[in-house]
Amino acid sequence: MKKKWIFISIIIIFIIFILFCVNNQNTKNGINNENIHPSKESYMPALELLYEGKMNGVEFGIGTKYDKIITQWGEPEEYTDSFMGAILIKYGDTYFFVNDNQVTGIYYTGSNEIYGVEIGMDLEQVVEILGSQNDLYDSPYSELYPDEPLILEYKAGKYIVNFEINTENKKVNSICILQDFAQ
Repeated sequence: MKKKWIFISIIIIFIIFILFCVNNQNTKNGINNENIHPSKESYMPALELLYEGKMNGVEFGIGTKYDKIITQWGEPEEYTDSFMGAILIKYGDTYFFVNDNQVTGIYYTGSNEIYGVEIGMDLEQVVEILGSQNDLYDSPYSELYPDEPLILEYKAGKYIVNFEINTENKKVNSICILQDFAQ
């Protein structure tokens, strides 16, 4: 019986140690998990367009047919046929991810206000405007985020908006909306 209690005590100490290490690493990276929404989301009026898969100032949203964009905006400035498993087309500061002839994501780097947020805003300002985020994490290297920034994530219905945050100055570098396939 005594061995069982010693074993349980060691496991509890190990779990506490792991939790301390994870929290300490997040603190070093500037991650504040106090403002994270629980897994259930609440309606956020500032993200009203996101609930439709759209961004302010961009007339096309997720689900728009590729042909419609080409018809209305003409040929893209850039076209990449294999980016993160999709076609990437660029018009100014707006990039569309296209798969199966429809938009599956939008990436934005311009100066327009999107959901009340502008590129260059501080992380804290974004949280002030939009409230508690659903997630904040270090991005592993990817084609979309090669500099491994922080990602500030909000969910609205079946869509997600990711604010790419520079790890050094804590400012927004880009805004990306995608469909939430976990839904």
